[in-house]
Amino acid sequence: MPAVKRETIRMLIRRDLLEQLKVSGIVGAQYKDLVDDYLALWDLKEELKKEIKTKGAMVVWRNGTQTGRKRSDAVVELPKVSKRMTDLLEVLGAIEPPVGAIDDDMPDL
Repeated sequence: MPAVKRETIRMLIRRDLLEQLKVSGIVGAQYKDLVDDYLALWDLKEELKKEIKTKGAMVVWRNGTQTGRKRSDAVVELPKVSKRMTDLLEVLGAIEPPVGAIDDDMPDL
């Protein structure tokens, strides 16, 4: 089965988000602009994933005669971009935060 082109997936996401706004009765140019912001972050996320896939999670650095390995910046940035995307989906009403959700990264004990 052939892989679906990235642009096709992007188009489907845009269409679905705009449809969600329409169904939810959310109107205004600012919300359509947020959809475009979401798609820009989606593009960035895909590029970060591609970079991790091609270069790996660890990259070699060189400074003159010194060399070493460090975590790829893409590995650091990917979770931040994903979090911002989730935040935008909440603003757009595309996802509901879990009941009783607290904005922290600590699991419930």
